[in-house]
Amino acid sequence: MTLPRRLAVLSALVLAGCVSSNDEPFPLDNGEAVSPAAGGYACDSYDAAGKKVEGPHEGRLISLRRNKKSQYVFVDDKTSSAEPFTLHKAGADLYVVAVAHAEAPGEDLYVAQFTDAGKRFQLYAEGGDFDARARGVARERGVTLARSQFSNDLSGPVEAQKAFMNAMASDLRGWTLSADCRAKP
Repeated sequence: MTLPRRLAVLSALVLAGCVSSNDEPFPLDNGEAVSPAAGGYACDSYDAAGKKVEGPHEGRLISLRRNKKSQYVFVDDKTSSAEPFTLHKAGADLYVVAVAHAEAPGEDLYVAQFTDAGKRFQLYAEGGDFDARARGVARERGVTLARSQFSNDLSGPVEAQKAFMNAMASDLRGWTLSADCRAKP
């Protein structure tokens, strides 16, 4: 996984860890639509132990539409940094977040939960229990996970990678809160 300077909200995820693939199980031209808060968000970041480390960061979640497909960019109010990502439904209010690798093919994958009609979202990264749960799900789905410095590297057939991430993202066991974002009043 590369470590480009990510926007403030996603930087918490990079530090916490992600699932990384050299493939694109969730292409950036095929995302789900959610309704972001019009006034933007204030976000707090958390470390792997659940301790608040930064915040609030303020920014806007901007929806981009092309050919009836959705992408998003979170623009930090202070730095104006932005990085496109897509959301892919995994459960009632849970989504796989796909961020393209900046310097190589593939994606970094996280989990987001949107609640209160898009007025709140939380971002999750691998938690302490991730590996124990992921090993069984990986076996069931026919994929391989290899631990690297910042991520679990996912490999195998692309459809199997997608099935693995959907299964992992549909249940927050094994994930830890990285950022909590609330609509600004």
